[in-house]
Amino acid sequence: MTHLVKRGYEYTFRPDAQQRRNLEETLEAVRAVHNWSLSVFQSEWRRQEAKISYAEISSKLTKWKNQPANRWVKAYSSVPLQQIARQLHTEYHAFINGRRSEPIPKEHGEQQVLVYSRAGYYLKGRDVKLAKHAAPLAIDWGLERPSRDDITSITVIREDEATWKLRIVAEEFVEVPRQKPPECGECGRTLEE
Repeated sequence: MTHLVKRGYEYTFRPDAQQRRNLEETLEAVRAVHNWSLSVFQSEWRRQEAKISYAEISSKLTKWKNQPANRWVKAYSSVPLQQIARQLHTEYHAFINGRRSEPIPKEHGEQQVLVYSRAGYYLKGRDVKLAKHAAPLAIDWGLERPSRDDITSITVIREDEATWKLRIVAEEFVEVPRQKPPECGECGRTLEE
């Protein structure tokens, strides 16, 4: 029997100076979008206890990015910016429904994760190039690596100044052996005659 499963792969990579600068600045842009999105969710909820759809926050984000003071974020890939707005939308609605605590603003340097959906990266052979980057990442590939067609998202994680990780999620078909039902003696029941 075959099942479609999500499987994660994690690798380290060494960004060059330009990539590191771009990644660090993108982390700050994502932090700015997180804090802005949070303020929108909070003001709408407190003002009229209204939930905002993802389409509404996405539309507001586009307008916010086009304001002169915020145009700097347009220099970075829009994919992780949209992904943080989507994630915060989910987190804030979980808070409204009583399933989690209220999200809080992030301080400078607290944003450590960038999520890229399929529109935010380019794959060719062993090369992974993120949107708005000139060169592919120098990845320390392990023995296992997902098929290019199976990859659904790539997450960049800054663990510290020197350690960067790449988490790849892939949807793969795996063969699951069919289990035979236990025989009567194995199931713990006794047969009565």
